[in-house]
Amino acid sequence: MEQLFSDGALTVPFGADFFSVAVGVITGAMFACDRKLDIVGTIVLGLMTAYGGGIIRDLLLQDDGVYFMEHPSVILICIGLAVFVFYFRGLFRHSGQLLFFADALSVALFALAGANKAFACGEGFVMVVILGALTSVGGGALRDISVGETPGVFQRSNFYAVAGFGGALVFAAMAFAGAPLVLAAVACVFAVVFLRYLSVYFDWKTADEADLTPKVSRGAHAAKDFCAELFRRATLHRKRDSVARAPFFRKRKD
Repeated sequence: MEQLFSDGALTVPFGADFFSVAVGVITGAMFACDRKLDIVGTIVLGLMTAYGGGIIRDLLLQDDGVYFMEHPSVILICIGLAVFVFYFRGLFRHSGQLLFFADALSVALFALAGANKAFACGEGFVMVVILGALTSVGGGALRDISVGETPGVFQRSNFYAVAGFGGALVFAAMAFAGAPLVLAAVACVFAVVFLRYLSVYFDWKTADEADLTPKVSRGAHAAKDFCAELFRRATLHRKRDSVARAPFFRKRKD
């Protein structure tokens, strides 16, 4: 990956940037085809998946220029990809492993793009991580909301948003530690893809139910009983000491 600097930040090569957008369009278009949307819906959801996270990031940063509008020719190519998926969707349904890897790599590159731009704009550690994670999953969340579904990143599943967050965290930690940005970028991409594959291989999933109230209540009751028993024993011990010392004091008084 070539390292180019602009205002102290790494410039992601156009090829890698275009790859992430292209994969986003393909996954969004396939999502639309599975929901039986027409050609217009397929194109819109494809573009929304590809550009949604970046648009949210740019609006929050209030930086000059929105990535979606910087390369009009790429938008036309993405529209062509969405149309191709619509009419030749069968080609993509038989390439699950390849598409999974491409999707994981796309999420990684989106996380890198979001975290890197936030770092370039002078944001702090927390915002770099948040904007990196938001960019990695924002397009998919907008896509799901557009068809009236709960975003997949909010449901129990293998690591997706967690992977994007992990990659952004790795990039931010290395960037603020003064490591070469090209090294931080490679580590970010590797972390996202690695976490994504590990979660699938070991079937790690985010929890959809987690009520700690019963455990906390039992712990509180146990602590209360322990304190009460400790206080009772301390009281008995004081009484025994008082009784043991009483003859001694009476004898000295006599």
